[in-house]
Amino acid sequence: MELANLEMPSGVIPPFEVGTLGALDAMSGDTCVIRRSDESLIRQLTEALDRQLLGILNCRSVEECEHSRQTVWINYVRARRALADTISRLIPEQVLELVRAATTERIAADLESARNVLFGDAIADQVEFSMWVVDRMQSLGHMISVAGEPSDKDADRKLSSDFHLYALWGQLHYDCVLAAIKFQRPIPEGIQYSIRDGLRAWVNASAIMEEALALRTQQGAEGCSEAELPWDEEDQELLDSSMKDLDAESATDL
Repeated sequence: MELANLEMPSGVIPPFEVGTLGALDAMSGDTCVIRRSDESLIRQLTEALDRQLLGILNCRSVEECEHSRQTVWINYVRARRALADTISRLIPEQVLELVRAATTERIAADLESARNVLFGDAIADQVEFSMWVVDRMQSLGHMISVAGEPSDKDADRKLSSDFHLYALWGQLHYDCVLAAIKFQRPIPEGIQYSIRDGLRAWVNASAIMEEALALRTQQGAEGCSEAELPWDEEDQELLDSSMKDLDAESATDL
């Protein structure tokens, strides 16, 4: 398996969870289950995270974006880890599942409203695909958790390290898009390719999970049934379209 570098920094704190969606949704409506003091804490952590993301969205060129991502990387990882750990401690898992489902629907609607207003079709399409990839990774994660010990623990540790890096790098760019929507901040044309390219890291993270599963079963990821890992013509068309667009621009831009 060949994985793109995507200009990613090295040395990260493993994430609590991949694809965290809509943390503050847990404090509104019928799902509100936390105290006011805890709500204040989550808001402070969210504001710290937002500052890192807005710093990237203020960039106007690829070079400026690369510098900003390198600068905010460690603080971003720490802020996201603190937020995820706090939410998991304060909010019951069953409530979080409801929040995730509701947030996914809201993001899909917000994405269409932002399409060609805050960013172009390419970013919107890539985010849609990324949300599907996260669902796939969650399914793979469940299968890995019940598949037993890996046949090669050294290889598995290397895969785990690579997975954390790619998963967080994808999360950073996904959060940038959500921040653009949240603050109605258009993503400058000069960095839209960088944001879309960063989202591709989740595809790499998913491929790494396939390898980790293969270490735990003779058949591996290719031997899983269609019922376990559904993949149809629509999925393949979405993947082909997403990667074809990015690869074409990568050939001309890099």
